[in-house]
Amino acid sequence: MRKILGLFLLSFFLMSANIGDYQLVNTVTFPTHTVFTTDKFGNLFAILGNQLLQFDKNGKPLANFSKGNLGELRSVDASNPLKIVLFYPDFAQIVTLNSKLGEQSVINLRNIGLNQPLVACSSENGGFWIYDRDDDQLKKIDLNLQIAFQSGNLTQAFGQTIQPNFICESGGYVYLNNPETGIKVFDQFGTFYKEIPYPGLRSFQIVDQNILFVKDNKFFRYESKSVSEKEILLPPHGAVSGGRIEQQQLYLLTSDSLNFYSF
Repeated sequence: MRKILGLFLLSFFLMSANIGDYQLVNTVTFPTHTVFTTDKFGNLFAILGNQLLQFDKNGKPLANFSKGNLGELRSVDASNPLKIVLFYPDFAQIVTLNSKLGEQSVINLRNIGLNQPLVACSSENGGFWIYDRDDDQLKKIDLNLQIAFQSGNLTQAFGQTIQPNFICESGGYVYLNNPETGIKVFDQFGTFYKEIPYPGLRSFQIVDQNILFVKDNKFFRYESKSVSEKEILLPPHGAVSGGRIEQQQLYLLTSDSLNFYSF
C-alpha cells in the first residue's frame, strides 16, 4: 500500500508541480560531471573521483567506499538498495556493496568470458546486464555467473556502431542508452523491443515506464503510453546536468552542487 501511495504521489507531482512546491533542504558542493543515482528510500549515491559517497534524503553524509586498484569507477546502480552495483570497466570488474557500503563481492567479468564490458547494471531478477563490446552483444548474467540470455550482434542488426554509456532495468525492460541515436529498449530475454529517439543523454531514470531525463538545461518526462514529452518545472537553478526524483524528493545537479529538495 505504501508503495502504491508513493507512486500515486509521484505521478501527481509529475503532472502538477509548481515552482512554489519545492523546499530546498540542503546543498552539497560537487563538480558538474558528477555521476549520481538514488535508491527507493531517497538515499543518494555520488561518484567523486574513484570514491562513492552516500547521503540521506536530506543531504547528510552517511558512508563512503573506495577501491583504488580497479581503475575508473564508471557507474553505480542502487535500484536494489541491499545490493549496490559498482562498475569498473578498466579491469572489467563489478563490486557489490550492502546498504551501508560494505563490500559484498568482487566479480571479474573476464573470468566468465566478458572481455570488453562497456556498461553494467543490476537485474531485477538477480544477476546483471552487460554490454560486451567484444562481440557487440547485450548479455544477461545469472546468479551463477553464467550467460543466461544474449541479444545477438547489435552492430550487425542495426547497421551502426553501438557505444552505450548507460544501462538500467525497470519493469521487465532493459534500457540501453546509445548517445548517437537514443535509448534502445529490450525485453527480459535480451530481445530488441523498440528505440526511443533521444540522442545525447548521459543518463535517465525510469518511473512507471516513463523516462525522466535532463537535456538542454531542462528536466523532461517522456510518457511511454502516450509517446509524448512534457517539461517538469524546476525551482530557480544554475545550469542543470542531472536530475532524479524519489518519493517526495527532487535531486538536481547544477554547475557546482548537488541540491536536495522536498515537495
